[in-house]
Amino acid sequence: MIRIFNLFCKLKKIKISDQEWFDQAVGDLMLSDQCCPYCGAKSSMKPHDSYSRYMVTLKGDKPVTESLCVPRVKCTSCGHTHALLPEMLIPYSSYSLRFVLSVLNAYFLHAHTVEDICEAYQICHSTLYVFRDLFLSHKQMILGLLNDAQKKASDFIGKLDGERLFRFWESFRYSFLQAYHASDFHHR
Repeated sequence: MIRIFNLFCKLKKIKISDQEWFDQAVGDLMLSDQCCPYCGAKSSMKPHDSYSRYMVTLKGDKPVTESLCVPRVKCTSCGHTHALLPEMLIPYSSYSLRFVLSVLNAYFLHAHTVEDICEAYQICHSTLYVFRDLFLSHKQMILGLLNDAQKKASDFIGKLDGERLFRFWESFRYSFLQAYHASDFHHR
């Protein structure tokens, strides 16, 4: 997969929908600037195919499911194909990044019970706890142990921006809030 990072402001300041964000990121991408994540060849990506994918996001504080057409490219050097995934998509997850962060923000602010949060976002308790555990693990990776202990999770969510998401990707070679997926790590 090729991750597209194009918005480096704080995520809370993005006023467009996740669908519009996706369309803008894919539309603005210059394939000639991309390197193959498998072999490292530059300027070797050519449009190949696409696939449909669902994304659970928020519209007016209500969960909705959008259908996306995710483009795929093929490296002319090594023949591997890669999906183009903008930063609002969490690889191997149906939930958008802003959806997950909204759920976690409600959870960490303790404004509502877990039951109320799960009902409002139409998720089960176990999903909320998977989000929480993954977030806390990745937050600690970004901040380090000492800084992590001093930074409230809700404050961290409020300051999360595209630059930090990109640095996480560069440092760890998987996406913030992406669960471990063995196929992503076989060639590293």
